[in-house]
Amino acid sequence: MKIGCPYTEGVDDSWITELIFKPGEPRIRLLQWLFSKFDSQLNDLLDPQYASVESKMDSRMQRLLFVGSTLGLCRYDDVDLIRGVTTGSKQAAFMDNLIDLVCIMDTAEDPQNKALRSPGVVSDEMSLYEQFTSDCNYMDTLMNQEKIGAIFNSRLTLLPADLQRQVEAVWADQGHTRENPPKVNVQNLIDSAENLAKDIQRQKEILEELQKKYEYEEEEISEKERVKKTLQLVLTELTHLVTNFSYLYENEMCLWCNKSPPFLSDLGTAFKRVHNLLQQFVAMLKGFQSIRHSYSNLSQEASMKLKRSGMKSQKDTSLASTGQAALESFQECVSVLDESIQRHDMVDESTNISFRSSILKV
Repeated sequence: MKIGCPYTEGVDDSWITELIFKPGEPRIRLLQWLFSKFDSQLNDLLDPQYASVESKMDSRMQRLLFVGSTLGLCRYDDVDLIRGVTTGSKQAAFMDNLIDLVCIMDTAEDPQNKALRSPGVVSDEMSLYEQFTSDCNYMDTLMNQEKIGAIFNSRLTLLPADLQRQVEAVWADQGHTRENPPKVNVQNLIDSAENLAKDIQRQKEILEELQKKYEYEEEEISEKERVKKTLQLVLTELTHLVTNFSYLYENEMCLWCNKSPPFLSDLGTAFKRVHNLLQQFVAMLKGFQSIRHSYSNLSQEASMKLKRSGMKSQKDTSLASTGQAALESFQECVSVLDESIQRHDMVDESTNISFRSSILKV
């Protein structure tokens, strides 16, 4: 029997197995859908958009645990079973019982199955008396639970939960509360209804004009079926992607989005200064490298010239020329020594004069 679950249509068995036994956001959404399928009023209780961001995960787990224990599917403190971190046998039994309840409720709402079903028979494996005894025990368990009135609330809710919150916010701005709502102005409602009727009539006329102006060819049934299947497959994959993204956002990204901005210290200035000094040092090393390269080239050229000049001078060198060169070098050294002696004498003479002048002053 198919119950029309959007999370399991057109997917492999491995995906369904992972969806049932692997803890995470897809499993939580599957449980929410099954409980909402069992009773549509549970959708408002289990919808995560009505919970705060800080306590969304914990509050959803608590609500799922409350509904599951109220239906007799688990203990009131068996939160690990709701999370999906228990053994595979317990999870399989839990999902089997839950799916059986959903199938029974779905079958009860189907007029065709209701007409073909024998009265008083729910399962071939259990007699009517055993089923009656089990139902009585089940009702006793439900009545012993706390906050049972929250599930079977007889108060009529005409608006969805999001619109109800907006209406209550408007009431709060006007100074009214939910227990003391403002009086309804019938004339305003009549005027709004008339304006809405005029808008609908105008949109209807526009639609009729478009239908007269453009003629649409009817496509073949096979083409429609192919497009329908393709669109259904794409929407199913998109639903899976959205589910995975929601799970990653709520469990991985949301924690980082709520963090305060980091406090930046003055360490970046020091790093920048060190980086500039390193760049200058690297530039200086490159300059030294170019100087070394130029010096190597000059040394090679000088050594080549010396070798060439040495080879030529060896042929013309004689003892006289060598002695003459040595004599000239010795004369240069003597002249340098004379200049040094004269400079030393001048320094001594100036020192003696300054010493004598200081003695005379004393």
